[in-house]
Amino acid sequence: MQIIIFLIEIIVIFFFLDMDKSDFINIKTKKVQTTQYSTYYSLDDMGNTILILKDIPPEKKIIIWQNSSLKNEMLIEFPNISTMSEFVNHRVVDNGEFKQKLISYMEYIQGKYLSGDITQDEFKEAIKNPDPSLPNF
Repeated sequence: MQIIIFLIEIIVIFFFLDMDKSDFINIKTKKVQTTQYSTYYSLDDMGNTILILKDIPPEKKIIIWQNSSLKNEMLIEFPNISTMSEFVNHRVVDNGEFKQKLISYMEYIQGKYLSGDITQDEFKEAIKNPDPSLPNF
């Protein structure tokens, strides 16, 4: 009788472990699918959200970036432009010039911030909403 109870307990434990694992996978999937532009996101092997901008017109890439949660995650590293640039290099996949232009734009805006032409809040706002008419973009 004790063996039967033991086997039932093992089956129940494996069942709950399997459910827990599938819930974890669903949570990771929901993390990517919560935005309007969910088709442009993927997860890397480490579970980080990646923004995929391949074969998309440049003007749409700017709109996707403006609505991306990645820009806010990147701004956590403010004012370290090296880390922010590395973030863009690793978490944005692009087959055009968008990624390089965004990094150049961030460096341009940082120069304006360091020279005192703009405030910290203006710097962050400029990163969140890049202006294609400015230099390096």
